[in-house]
Amino acid sequence: MKINYFVKTTLTILCFTLSITYYATAQNEGQAKPAIMYVINGEEVSDAKVQELFAANRIKEMRKGISDEEAAKLKAKYGEKVDADFVAVLTLFSDAEMAEKAKISPEAVDSNNKQNIAAQERRMKESSLIHVGDTAVDFEVEMLDGRNIKLSDLRGKVVLLNFWATWCGPCMMEFNEIPEKIIKRFQGQDFVFLPVSRGEKRETVADKMGKLKTKGIDFPVGLDPDKKIFLHYATELIPRNYVIDRNGKVVYTEIGYDETKLGEVAKTIEELLRKE
Repeated sequence: MKINYFVKTTLTILCFTLSITYYATAQNEGQAKPAIMYVINGEEVSDAKVQELFAANRIKEMRKGISDEEAAKLKAKYGEKVDADFVAVLTLFSDAEMAEKAKISPEAVDSNNKQNIAAQERRMKESSLIHVGDTAVDFEVEMLDGRNIKLSDLRGKVVLLNFWATWCGPCMMEFNEIPEKIIKRFQGQDFVFLPVSRGEKRETVADKMGKLKTKGIDFPVGLDPDKKIFLHYATELIPRNYVIDRNGKVVYTEIGYDETKLGEVAKTIEELLRKE
């Protein structure tokens, strides 16, 4: 029996946990953050229902972010409440799959989950080409507004290098937080936020940034359509952040998004700015 088929992957578990955490934090803090919209078979389901399904181990997969076609269908049904960057599409185990899952011992499930976690950690580690303590690889990036920025020209400033893409749901969640938690917090200081779009055309990036601007998310972004810059730093997986000190050394890295990670990024930047 192939246990892997019946056990949720580590990524699915993490995605669900982050989604619930994100939603709960938005409610508890009273901030105007978009709540996650959960969808099963094209129908919206409540947060309570999703938690019930999760507790019952019925969730097979969770996919964050949707295509334009999927967004159009949801908007036709639910109107402008649909924010494509904050939609999570759930796939459930069938009754037959649930019956097969019930035959698997708890020990086997636990062992397999540990293997999945280890495999995910290896994947994250092996995908990283630049690590804490390394000098950040220099590059020149064309910005969406037509300027060119060379990383080495930013020596003397603290830099947050961010790799993202328009289709990446977690990237968009991170972008939603960055204006308040990063840009405003360090405005007027020796700090530069340098987000670089990975593997996308100018038109695609311009369209997305135009839409984000209507939500108050407005900052310069760089273009890396051929992934030439990204591939100096990693082989896969975004969002990705590198905090670079005044001397060009990488002092903090992180992959993926949740509010705790962004808080650690902000804390690291603040500590570096305090140093002479």
